[in-house]
Amino acid sequence: MEIATPDILNISHPLCRATILLQGAQLISWIPSGASEVLWSSDISHYSSDKAFRGGIPICWPWFGKAFFPSHGFARLIPWELISRDDSNSGVHLEFRLSDSPKTREIWPHPFTLTLQIHLGSTCEIQLNIDAPVPTTGALHTYLTTSDISHSTVSGLGDYYIDSLQKNTHVTTVESTLQIHSEVDRIYTHPQSENTLTTPKKTLQLSHQGQSDVVVWNPWIERSAEIADMEANDYRHMLCIETARISKPLFPSDTIGLAIKI
Repeated sequence: MEIATPDILNISHPLCRATILLQGAQLISWIPSGASEVLWSSDISHYSSDKAFRGGIPICWPWFGKAFFPSHGFARLIPWELISRDDSNSGVHLEFRLSDSPKTREIWPHPFTLTLQIHLGSTCEIQLNIDAPVPTTGALHTYLTTSDISHSTVSGLGDYYIDSLQKNTHVTTVESTLQIHSEVDRIYTHPQSENTLTTPKKTLQLSHQGQSDVVVWNPWIERSAEIADMEANDYRHMLCIETARISKPLFPSDTIGLAIKI
């Protein structure tokens, strides 16, 4: 994915290629050397100001979900400032910052500073630090690629989840791995710190930091048809596994993070 505008960073390094939107400091592509694309993005979701881009790793903050407007907060809709970039043999390290402004205070009347560290190389590492005076919720809403969702599994999710499709019913499960055969929207509240996504063509290891929850989402056939920036078969090639703080809010100076490796 190559998009040439001043608002987009295209990263090229011997260990990987990547694309980052300055709006939301959103990583939308990461291709390790010798491997295929790891992050899923919709081919019909187009970058535009103040509109969420579907794919990659959006940052949901200062709330998760639809409790307030805009859905999933405003951090993914506002341009972040690139503070530093360091290229080395191990990859590219970038730091972004977002602080409150008159625009954000119209939506959420609190001062804050978010700092995002992204390291891109043979692994992808993201760390979000929150400096805000009140508790918040949020997530690294990671979209991952799969060649076939029906033949993909996720392990390490734990034995308890909240089913958002069943009026937030609390469910205890004995399944050690999750296989997707229909729409799924679950908040796992006792996840392990590491999950494994096994797909027909590759296996991904996801390591979470500072999470209280891991969210798993796939819209499946009917829901995909209702989403304007998803095509009919997109559900077959993506799965969201999200590092989240929902059941336990983020407190001032908390950090959440994610590392992905093949």
